[in-house]
Amino acid sequence: MAASPVDLTRVEAPAVAGGTAKPFPAWRVRWFWRWQAWRLRKVRSHESSHGVALYDSFHALDQLGYTEDFCALHQQLLRESVLPGADSPAAFARRLARELHGHCVMALLGGPDGSPAGYAWARSTLLGEALQLYQQVPPLGHLTSDDWLELERRAAIVVGNAPLLAINGIGLAPRYRRGFAPLKQLLKPLLDLARESGANSALWWAPRGGALQALSRGFGAEVLLESPRVVFLLLRDLRPLARVFAALPACGIADLLARIAPAPP
Repeated sequence: MAASPVDLTRVEAPAVAGGTAKPFPAWRVRWFWRWQAWRLRKVRSHESSHGVALYDSFHALDQLGYTEDFCALHQQLLRESVLPGADSPAAFARRLARELHGHCVMALLGGPDGSPAGYAWARSTLLGEALQLYQQVPPLGHLTSDDWLELERRAAIVVGNAPLLAINGIGLAPRYRRGFAPLKQLLKPLLDLARESGANSALWWAPRGGALQALSRGFGAEVLLESPRVVFLLLRDLRPLARVFAALPACGIADLLARIAPAPP
């Protein structure tokens, strides 16, 4: 689940058996995860987000000397993206400084050599502020003012004035894109942030037609806005997923996804 130019466009999302079944409607997917959360309500947490380092500001990231390596990974992933408007390292650093403050978290997955192999970051914020930050992301520059107004209108119907989890970026190095464990390690801190800050819904964007969009639909997200290049997605209720992520190992979540997710592109 996520929202940067390359995020998981090459991640292999779980498929419905045979790869030919039609995707379940969104309401049925949401109820599937509610049922799983209820079934696991008495299960103690299986595992934490071990394997990732967590940061709550760009200053903390930069102070420990990870900014250069992180930007290098981001640039590597940008080169794989089919979306125009890649930001420079300096512009990306300024973007991080804007997005990493307040109720926020960044999760960095380290490789064997200690360099970043994956990342995810998000903020608990209000809808208006989330959209203001999205509007400054270069790959979203093709959206018109009418697009942004329509996105705000549709999201406000669900979110209202309540806080939401605005997911700003997810990315994984190619060698970590098989298996669900790396993705779970990155996403669980974001779900924990939402729970702690009272944000029950989540908003993010993804390249249109990519594996991230299919994976998001498998978790019950609905498309709020679709352009020729990107889609904006909204998950109405994060609480069932937070329970599932806390109670099951990565393989268990992947097995559930395989039962409900649309076939990967």
